[in-house]
Amino acid sequence: MLENIVQDKIGHIQYGIFAALNALAFLFIVLLDLGINQFLTKDLSSNPEIHADKLSDYFSLKVLLAVIYPFVMLLVGYLMAYSSSECILLFIISLAYSFYQLSMYLRAKFQASQMFNLDSLASISDKALLIVFTTILLLIGITVFNYVEARFLSIFITFLILAIPAWKIYTSKSFRLKWNHISWAQILKQTYPFALITILFSMHDKIDQVMIERMLGDHASGLYAGAYRWLDAFMMFLWIILPMFFARFSYVRKDPLELRKLLSMSQIISGIPMILVSSFVWFYGEQLFFLLGHSTPVEIQEMTLCLKILFITIMIHAFFACFGTLLSSTGGEYFINRMLILSILVNIGLNLILLPKMGISGAALATVISNMFISASYIYFILKNKHVQIDYRISGKILLLALLISGLFYILHKFEMVWWIAAFIAFAFAAALSFLFQFHRAIKKI
Repeated sequence: MLENIVQDKIGHIQYGIFAALNALAFLFIVLLDLGINQFLTKDLSSNPEIHADKLSDYFSLKVLLAVIYPFVMLLVGYLMAYSSSECILLFIISLAYSFYQLSMYLRAKFQASQMFNLDSLASISDKALLIVFTTILLLIGITVFNYVEARFLSIFITFLILAIPAWKIYTSKSFRLKWNHISWAQILKQTYPFALITILFSMHDKIDQVMIERMLGDHASGLYAGAYRWLDAFMMFLWIILPMFFARFSYVRKDPLELRKLLSMSQIISGIPMILVSSFVWFYGEQLFFLLGHSTPVEIQEMTLCLKILFITIMIHAFFACFGTLLSSTGGEYFINRMLILSILVNIGLNLILLPKMGISGAALATVISNMFISASYIYFILKNKHVQIDYRISGKILLLALLISGLFYILHKFEMVWWIAAFIAFAFAAALSFLFQFHRAIKKI
């Protein structure tokens, strides 16, 4: 919500520049990780007694990558003919991502050690700090430059905060820096499937923003960012929840019954909130732009249409995101990589066709179609290889809940119900349905 105010204050054009540079940095974020975080989570979950020297090698490699990455992005910005001021912005954004990835390394160790409370606290600390810093900037005068600096500072402080409990839990030996290129080569041989997943997901999520800025300009980039922000905001729920299931899936992967129960639990916990928010946006999405007071009615209309299309993706993730997490943590990463490559090609091809004809809504439609493709591939792989037994009763109940909630929102909107009353009624209805479908019992079985 605060970013809406930021965009309203600095304008769609300046925010569009930031959004494009941020997306560009995210496209290359694999250079910061190379799959180490996911592999470490999986490795530690199944083998928590990994020797401290090995953990030290992981951390030393992460630090080296974090140092190199901002300078690589500076070169990328120069080669793409960005101005000197835009290259400086790109460097600061990239530096923030460096410390973000180091923080994610520490979180991977928390997740693998089943310390989910500490991991949850870690996941929100940078955002809490950013809210404080941004509020101060809004009072004294905000620009795109000091906003980017505030983002860096919040992430840097978060890393320092996380290092303290990590140091106490894992001892200082885990953080000893050393040059060990032989060990690093062995690590990269093991982590490259996860590295490929990282870069492919980055391209899958952010290529639209870069293509819009290059093809349609900064203003269109700003409008798309205004709509896509809400997709990112609600997806944060999944990015907090699913990493916990990633570690847990890996932990119980050899127990088919527990894996099935855990999958059902992940479907319920990740699905119901996503169903609620996507249904709300389809019928009351324009309410989310109330903070963009300096936007014209045409701009609001364009962002609203784009938003409603994008939130079809949220509904898709409500049903299928947990399956992708399951596959990536239990041996399906090679298949995911192949399907992501195809999905990216579909996305890029559709953007080239739809952007000139439909504007930013074309990019949203391309995102929906590519996500439908990758989600369908998850189910295909699971069914073909009998990777896990799906509880179809749970899946059917979640589908019925989605239909009933969407139908309720349609009725409430048709009768011109005030948005906040409609949201309250739908929430209460979803809670009653969840109790009727006995979802709470399915969760208690874990």
